Amino acid sequence: MSSQITGTQITPGPSNSSGKKRRLDEETQTEDDQNNPPAHTDSDDEESSDGDLTQQDLLDRKRKRAAKLKVSAEIRHRDEGIGKIAGAHLVPKAATPLARAIQEFTRMLMGIPRKSRGTSALENAGVPKLPDPPSDEERNAWLNRKQVRETYIRESQDKAMEQYIKKKGPDFKPNRKQKKAIEKDAAEMAALKKPMQPVIFKSRMLSNARTRYPHHFISQCEATLAMAGFPRCTFDWGAPYDSPWNSATCTIILSHWVKAYEANGAKDFGILVKDNTAANREEVSDAGTPAGQKTLEEKIVKTQSITNKRLNKTKIYEARLANAARLFGQDLAEFEMLSHHDIHSDDELVTTNSCGSRQKLRLEWRSSELDTLISLLDQAHWKRKRIPKDIRHAKQLVERGVYAPTPDKDRFPPKGFQLSLISPGWYDLQDGLTLEELELNENHPVNIRNAIQDVMRSFSSWDSLAAEEAAQSESRSMVG
Repeated sequence: MSSQITGTQITPGPSNSSGKKRRLDEETQTEDDQNNPPAHTDSDDEESSDGDLTQQDLLDRKRKRAAKLKVSAEIRHRDEGIGKIAGAHLVPKAATPLARAIQEFTRMLMGIPRKSRGTSALENAGVPKLPDPPSDEERNAWLNRKQVRETYIRESQDKAMEQYIKKKGPDFKPNRKQKKAIEKDAAEMAALKKPMQPVIFKSRMLSNARTRYPHHFISQCEATLAMAGFPRCTFDWGAPYDSPWNSATCTIILSHWVKAYEANGAKDFGILVKDNTAANREEVSDAGTPAGQKTLEEKIVKTQSITNKRLNKTKIYEARLANAARLFGQDLAEFEMLSHHDIHSDDELVTTNSCGSRQKLRLEWRSSELDTLISLLDQAHWKRKRIPKDIRHAKQLVERGVYAPTPDKDRFPPKGFQLSLISPGWYDLQDGLTLEELELNENHPVNIRNAIQDVMRSFSSWDSLAAEEAAQSESRSMVG
């Protein structure tokens, strides 16, 4: 009996065609996946390999991460120092033409005449001194002047808005544009009705004083000071330069001095164009107040300290190299090792009771033998001198006191330096990345103990050297 074919078997339904199409798509996708495998990312490696890492691997990764952070911090601190040095502004000296011109302009405003040559102390006693600083009443009146005017304008705007709403009706609400127009008109009307008036200004300008400025420049500056609310030209001598009173007064004085300069009113001072900058003018004005003078003196002392420290280090470096050349010769490894600037420590100035003393900054990475050799070279510098004055000066150069309690932790040995001259304690604390960058030399081109003995032998007398040589000869003969 033949099987009977049903209608379902003869007529293909839509599900069969869609299933065939789906199978074809899946086969195509499978081929694409085989030809183009998914990208392999670092995060996959970390996730898949974290479980296989040993404790030592984890410690190494942690140490490398800490080393990278340390290197980035050092770079950031170095860039910060470079930025400060690059952005440092050279303070103009008080004897420059620019400083003398601004100072005379300011002294005229304060009623202090120029000193003539050959004046006696009795004549100078009658010269007007610096004006008194502003009183609390003057300072408060100047500070509140602008606030009072702002309050008056704000009250005028509120009153105009109330009148406008009352005119339109109680239920009227003005929109944003209407409010802006009403407030603007009210502020302008208030300014016209009650304009800013200058305060009563007490001038100290001397009509018969010797000066190189025309008097009308001073009168114009006084008018601006009065319009700004200053009753007289003075400074708050005990306050810093950037205090409200001092900064506003200096701004007005400098603006009028610039006008006088541009009008050829300061031609007698011989000011160079390159020196007449806004930064130089600010520095001159800052140095005019006692607080600014103190800040300027601190800057000068700091700059001189840095310069002297650099010069002293250069002199010590040259003295050590000169002694190394005489003891070892310039062609030996000892001289080459000492020629690295990084192995020579800096010094710092310690101030106690207004007296300064020098201290050596210890380099943690230097071994004790290297410290001993450098100390002996310093002794050799003054032991070679014969004149007492030269001995005293040589000692002042190399004898820098005891080591400071806090070592210099930001210094590293030169790249490729001899490993045996590195402190083992410092070496054990360094991370692998830092040691890898240093590329320390594991060879021993410098025998540090023999070098120390050679320097100490140069300190000995001829008799002691002869006795030592005789003792060595006797010991060799006994061994033989």
